[in-house]
Amino acid sequence: MRRGMLVTLFAALILLMFAGSAIAGPLPGAIFTTLEDGSRVNANIYQYKEDVYLDGGPGVQAPSKAAALPEGWYYFQVTDPSGKVLLSTDPVECRQFYVSADGVITEVYTGATMEVFSKVRGKMVSSVIDCTHKTGIDKDHAGKGAITVQLFPYNDTPNKGGVYKVWVTPVDKFAGDPKLVDNGYSPGNYHGFIPSWSKTDNFKVRTKKPPPPDTTVIVKKFHDLNANGVWDEGEPELPWQVEITDPLGTTNIDTTPFQKIVAPGGMWCFEELFPDVDAGCDPGWLQTAVIVDGVPQPVSPKIGLDLQESTGKTITIVFGNVKLGCVEAVKFYDKNANGEWDEGESPIEGVRMRLTGTNVKGELVDILAETRANGSVRFCGLLPGDYKIEELMPSGDWIATTPECYEFSLEPGDCKYFEFGNVCVTYVDFNTKGFWHNKNGLALIQPAWIDYVNGLDPFRGNPFDGLDADGNPVPAAKGPAGEDIAAEGTALAEISAYLVDSNAGGDPKIQLGQQLLAFIFNAKYTGADAIWGPDGMTSADAMIADAVAAWNAGGSAANHWAGVLDGYNNNDMVKIVKTVPCAVSYD
Repeated sequence: MRRGMLVTLFAALILLMFAGSAIAGPLPGAIFTTLEDGSRVNANIYQYKEDVYLDGGPGVQAPSKAAALPEGWYYFQVTDPSGKVLLSTDPVECRQFYVSADGVITEVYTGATMEVFSKVRGKMVSSVIDCTHKTGIDKDHAGKGAITVQLFPYNDTPNKGGVYKVWVTPVDKFAGDPKLVDNGYSPGNYHGFIPSWSKTDNFKVRTKKPPPPDTTVIVKKFHDLNANGVWDEGEPELPWQVEITDPLGTTNIDTTPFQKIVAPGGMWCFEELFPDVDAGCDPGWLQTAVIVDGVPQPVSPKIGLDLQESTGKTITIVFGNVKLGCVEAVKFYDKNANGEWDEGESPIEGVRMRLTGTNVKGELVDILAETRANGSVRFCGLLPGDYKIEELMPSGDWIATTPECYEFSLEPGDCKYFEFGNVCVTYVDFNTKGFWHNKNGLALIQPAWIDYVNGLDPFRGNPFDGLDADGNPVPAAKGPAGEDIAAEGTALAEISAYLVDSNAGGDPKIQLGQQLLAFIFNAKYTGADAIWGPDGMTSADAMIADAVAAWNAGGSAANHWAGVLDGYNNNDMVKIVKTVPCAVSYD
């Protein structure tokens, strides 16, 4: 009796759906066998054939998408370890499951049927039964609708050790007729399953009589904190993805620590997979050890085991790695000389940075690099150790506003960040309050400067707005020849009068106010964001703030600061920070 038309149509639709969205390249991801609830069993050894269920790539407590198969429909089969003997007994189309975008199995195909025969009153009678495979709930990812799929029915394996192999392949990569149970064996084609487009996993079911000894491989990974290639006390074990390739060339991925039954018949390869390194400060890992049964091997991410027959032994493979570190240094132009990279301050390109130190292996490190257009330089791939990062000052009038070097210890996986601030200096001519009173100085004053000084305490109560204390327009400012240099009722006329106010002679606060006003105009005009003050380099804003505080205090404090600012306003060689960086040169 043939299967219904609906089943045929559904299978055809499945094939059409995958024909337009084929996976590019060898099949990624992994599978593994499990119990009905998603629990892993030690070394994949089960009590009964009915106990064995199929799960997708995510391991225990792993994210659902870790080593997951691509989304889509898949077929599975059970064979002996060589793949030559098909053990599954139902048609291929009965053995379908769906992997969701979350990387977990969420459906089995429920439309498939199969024809069975039984003897009724001495005659063979056929009937059609549902061959949908039993499912369970995957407890690790139940919130994503994850299920497990029972592999049964399948025949006993001819392998004397009771070892079986489960295969999966995308439906569009199946090479045969899914309505058949067996599509035959030929080299490179295992009953319709092609090794490069398949994932496999070995498992074992206990037999009634003692089986011959198995070979079991245990794979572990440790964080080699001191990079000495030895798993020392206190160094933690790491969960790490390892790709397993069997003698047929099929691959699977598992997460350390794990055990695998390895059937004899050729070369088994175990290769640790390194995580992708993003564009940020992540220098990755350095492999430091491969140890097989306690014997160090040449360092390589891949180790091969040539197993022609069962040994009855347990082989332990240990990989050791250390997380590398990274140091990033950034150079910026600290134009206000406050030692911090403030908004609007530019990076500096072409400055030399030097990293020196000794790593945990006792090796000396000495690396020189130049900052890029964004002002940064990065030293990555560093072993743990003790280091120093220092800037090499360019030629010319460059001065550091932050420490010129930092000493630090780098732990495994550390990413250190340091900022280096610099300025270059020049000398400018500050003008007296008399200059700012006359027409040449008044012509330079900008409205924004007036708004700024009107917000300071010495001028806030009687701002420069062109009106006197009684609200009347101030008279026009006059030049030496009696000409108008600032119109009546203007802020400039009021500023001109204030700077030569004769009352300043007896009032230290007025004297300080006049000198402060001239100092502010000098700083604004020359672009002196930072200046050499009485106590060394400081920002012009800090000096102005100190002068305002002295004005509020009055008396000797006001007299002192009036003298300080007068010294600047009568100086044609005031040392300031340039508003733009000097050229970077190491001549």
